[in-house]
Amino acid sequence: MLFFFGSLFASNYKITIESSDDLKEWALVHTASVSSEKETNFYRAKIEAIIDPIEILESTTLTVMQTWSQETNYERTAHVNVPNSNEEKYPVIIFFHGSGGSGNAILSTFNNHFENFIKVGMNGYLNKWNIKSEPTKANDIEFLDKILSQLKSYSNVDDQRITLIGLSNGAGIVIKALIELPEDAFHNGIHIATQATEDQYRNNAFWYNNHPNEQYLIETTLPNRNKILNFHGTSDSVIPYNGGNVSFLNSTFYNAHESTYHFAKGLGYQENILSGNGGNTANSNIKEFSYLDNRVVHYKVLNGDHSLQEHMSDIVNIIKNHIE
Repeated sequence: MLFFFGSLFASNYKITIESSDDLKEWALVHTASVSSEKETNFYRAKIEAIIDPIEILESTTLTVMQTWSQETNYERTAHVNVPNSNEEKYPVIIFFHGSGGSGNAILSTFNNHFENFIKVGMNGYLNKWNIKSEPTKANDIEFLDKILSQLKSYSNVDDQRITLIGLSNGAGIVIKALIELPEDAFHNGIHIATQATEDQYRNNAFWYNNHPNEQYLIETTLPNRNKILNFHGTSDSVIPYNGGNVSFLNSTFYNAHESTYHFAKGLGYQENILSGNGGNTANSNIKEFSYLDNRVVHYKVLNGDHSLQEHMSDIVNIIKNHIE
């Protein structure tokens, strides 16, 4: 093993450990100890100084340059709306649209909600997010990670209160981020109208894929989160509440409540899955199944369809009670 000793000139550092088989593609390693039986594996550690931010974020468009099989030096964008007030720091919500949507469109959807948050609308390539079989093959986890780094460089961003909210296909990217990004990347993950697949959770473990490979072959430990919330309608005809194979996505989904239960277990819950009809909320059609003192919660929307549009105002109020 080769060690490098050098001088470091800042008080705080971010250390990232990555692994590779060929030195071209590198994958994030989530644990401090790394072991491998393959002599062909390489490992590297990146040490980055954490600089205290001084610049103030204003409403703008953030950009990230990426190259992958479909594009070279392609500019990815995220639209940012900052509240018109004089707060020193704002919590952040990053929104992920559903298939066919856009960053601006989802910001418009939530324009009259979450007034005291910086709101970020991410744009998916081809208006979609790359989970497994979508036409986009972009590295969306890298895109999100770089946007997060940019946001944290501003002094009016509360980097201890960052929430991801995704709808449908966008909820899929939130689930990937919950599994794949380290715990200090963001704090709350909220997915609406989709759930984890058997690719992502099997044999009592979480798994992710090493982009551009679509196969979920890398086992990992679920990073710690403040809140993981899942909303799903029982009449969803696109991603069925009870799960099963969805052929156009080439994926098998868990029952929505069971999916949430697996996340609870990943954060330390040791009891059986909750039974019964769930707890009541302000909306009699939304039932609550809470784990780990409300850190992980499944919301069962009775007779709710895939869009959950008629319940969205109540869903927003529930989310606000969790993250404000």
